[in-house]
Amino acid sequence: MKNYFIIALLFLAVNACARNKSKNVTDNAVETIEVNLSNAGLLTYDEHFSSTILVPLETTEESLIAQIDKLYITEKHIIIFDQKTMNILLFGIDGHFIGKIGHKGNGPGEYLFINDIQFNKKDSLIYAHERYLNCIYKYNLSGQLIEKTPKSKIYFNSFHKTEDGYWVYSCFENDNPQKYNLMLLDEQLNKVKGAFFPQENFINASFLPTFMADEHDRLFFIYPSSNIIYELQHENATPFAIIDFGRKTMPYDQIIKLKNSEEYDRLIADKKYLGDVYNFKINKNSFFFSFRETGLNVAAFSYNAVYNFSTGKVDIYKNPFIESMKYPVFTQLLYASDDVLIYPIYPMVLSEDSFTLLSKELSADIRFDSNPILAFLQIK
Repeated sequence: MKNYFIIALLFLAVNACARNKSKNVTDNAVETIEVNLSNAGLLTYDEHFSSTILVPLETTEESLIAQIDKLYITEKHIIIFDQKTMNILLFGIDGHFIGKIGHKGNGPGEYLFINDIQFNKKDSLIYAHERYLNCIYKYNLSGQLIEKTPKSKIYFNSFHKTEDGYWVYSCFENDNPQKYNLMLLDEQLNKVKGAFFPQENFINASFLPTFMADEHDRLFFIYPSSNIIYELQHENATPFAIIDFGRKTMPYDQIIKLKNSEEYDRLIADKKYLGDVYNFKINKNSFFFSFRETGLNVAAFSYNAVYNFSTGKVDIYKNPFIESMKYPVFTQLLYASDDVLIYPIYPMVLSEDSFTLLSKELSADIRFDSNPILAFLQIK
């Protein structure tokens, strides 16, 4: 009973922001986020967080997780998308495994390749993009296939369903001769209602999520040939934030005009450009994002950053683990609400002492091959 009480409080903290309008993000204002690597430091627990709740995701033969690419939280469930295994996994809010959503195979209603998913809290359905059939499967939380859209003529890597249709990120030329990166498709995935950001050729595509919806139902988008975050409203894409890396910023104005990958390689050879923004999250106070150094023939590193909307301050973190914690919590942000951030703990990197400590705290046997443990960190 105690564990369920704690988890109920955790859920309320994660979702409290859904009941409150964002106060600190200025509407219709384009934020310029200036990034300077000379200010890179360490992400420390004591400075940013007040408490921790650990939720181990149950490990069974059916629930094995290779990586967490998307994570959604509901009142009763944790929804995990593992792009590497192409599995959609449903866990209880306490981490117990409930089952898989959908089935792999060639039979009726089965899928071969799931490329991206979205949980739509308005209809409580999971939308999944089937890459080979190029359509969207709709599942309820019982795993039942509710509907399957017709095959789309437009091929895409990631998507987000809204009341206006399907926003999709495309890096394919099929029925897209002007090579638009962003399109708004109708409910049948075939009529183009809006098209944005053309480029000469798709030479730098992304297979990572390019859309992000915050807890206030605001939708954002970024694509590989730009350092601008766009807010998507109705049928419009409006600049929301510009990530400015100064003289090290990737030359995006040149990239969109390149004709082939050889030109791209020559452009970035022996350079240490900064860009390739990914894994971005937004809450009422902050914008979280990761970025990379990009170049040929040089060592390239990844960084995490957080921009405070109120102060305009940018903190850059170069460490892979959160400092001053008793166990190695990765700085890979999985989920952000206004009050709670969720980070993963991967048992495979734990030392013997950390294994022992976590086993005692969780009253569970943690093994090297166990599923990740979710660390819910309360923001100060």
